Amino acid sequence: MKQLWNMVITATTVVLVTAVVRCAAGYDILAIFPFSGKSHFHMFRTVSEALTARGHHLTVVGHFPKTPKEPTRPQQLQNGDIDDLGDEGHESGSYTDYSLLGSMPVFENFTTDEVTGNGYLEEMLIILQDGLDNCEAVLSSGRLSQLLQSRAKFDLVLVEIFNTGCFVSMANHFGAPVVGITSTSLYPWFGGMVGDVVMPSYVPVNLLPFTSRMMFAERLINSIILIGMKTYYKFKYEKAAQAIVDKYLGKLNGGTVSESLDNVNAIIMNTHFVFGDTRPLPPGIIEVGGCTYKKPMPLPEVLEQYVTEAQRGVIYFSMGSIVKGSSIPATQSLALLRVFGRLDGYRVLWKWEDDLPPPEVRPKNVMFVPWMPQFDVLNHPNVKLFISHGGLMGILDALYSGVPIVGIPMFADQFSNMNFIVQNDCGLQLQLDQIDEQVAGDTISAVLDDDKYARNAKRLSTLYRDRDRNPLEKAVYWVEYVARHRAHLMLKPANQDWWYERCLLDVAVTVIVAVATTSYFAKLVLAKSRIAFAATDHH
Repeated sequence: MKQLWNMVITATTVVLVTAVVRCAAGYDILAIFPFSGKSHFHMFRTVSEALTARGHHLTVVGHFPKTPKEPTRPQQLQNGDIDDLGDEGHESGSYTDYSLLGSMPVFENFTTDEVTGNGYLEEMLIILQDGLDNCEAVLSSGRLSQLLQSRAKFDLVLVEIFNTGCFVSMANHFGAPVVGITSTSLYPWFGGMVGDVVMPSYVPVNLLPFTSRMMFAERLINSIILIGMKTYYKFKYEKAAQAIVDKYLGKLNGGTVSESLDNVNAIIMNTHFVFGDTRPLPPGIIEVGGCTYKKPMPLPEVLEQYVTEAQRGVIYFSMGSIVKGSSIPATQSLALLRVFGRLDGYRVLWKWEDDLPPPEVRPKNVMFVPWMPQFDVLNHPNVKLFISHGGLMGILDALYSGVPIVGIPMFADQFSNMNFIVQNDCGLQLQLDQIDEQVAGDTISAVLDDDKYARNAKRLSTLYRDRDRNPLEKAVYWVEYVARHRAHLMLKPANQDWWYERCLLDVAVTVIVAVATTSYFAKLVLAKSRIAFAATDHH
């Protein structure tokens, strides 16, 4: 017996030592980020660089290869200290670009006309079609053929989960644990497919303008859209994606597109419970909202002077990287410029990418800049308002900074994002096609003049920034955890594959039928008893 225990202890020690040595040497990690949106990639690069700092070796497949001598900044902890993720006895790892640049257009600098005018359902179908186009363009380019044929061995594959599952299928080809990563919340077609519980009664589809406080009609629409999109994805989209994968990559040994999603070990998601509606999540969905934040840096000298000298404060106006702020229609732009010109004591920073408006319509208190360090600007104490399209990255930046928002949502999750901001009295929203001097002036002045918006924004900021651990450290830890243990954190209960089982509808129907049947027979027996009693009494 003693000999048996010695063997067990020795074996356990060997396994633990091997794991520690392997981690110290660094894992070989393949990272696949196929979507060509720079705002999405910002999060992915941050996580990849943090893994490199921990001593791991990253092969990064994406559309944004690093430029020589690219500047980096230290990570910002919630308590204000600087966190060096490579400072725990780990040797520096490596970051190797496997470039997809040029295989498809970069998703940025669209005009407002190109992204507006679609209904919510049409918008969802467009996003899915973009996923197919992305899959087709990248795989047809042949860029990944060499990687697949190299028979390279990886300890883990990190893959973006957004609007296509074909790259998740490719990730499974390497036989390593797969960790999904998304810069947004999960879109409706993936809801419930990765182990999370989808309850349309109080969890709104993130591409609809609803919050958890839905009326009957909204719950009905939410349920129909969710079921419709999941059905469309399963029976039409998934077949199209599978056909593209088979066409260019043959029959991968990682399984079909559908099977590959079941093999995802965990998902890192750029969300936080403070921002958004309460929803049940399994342990395998790891929320790391705020993982991209760096220590705020001083603004460039010209910007610093402009912002500091504003008597009452500064309004920062940006439509993000996907939509050009300069593409706002002339009627609405002119209305906004007139409103800004009347804001005595305020200055405006407007992210403007094209030729400046004519001098006769440009107010003296508006500076047009093609690019600005958004996080640094929003963290300047003299910035009082953020006018935004309502994209998740910008919203989270403002949430961290405690700056109220006036939103002009245009597509995707921007409507639901802004509804949350309005519901929590952290700002107001404008509809692009309804902007005129009166509406814009009243809305902007309301947020500037009523301190409840700034007060609520700062309250949410306090909740958002108070963390038990740095979100980037959290992302790195769980990637290492999955690589170390090959743990599958997304397992779903085997006996709850159907939606009616998860909602206990089968149980509810059984109980209702049982109660109804019992009541019926009880009434029948009671009626017969009364008749018999009446007959006896009569005699």
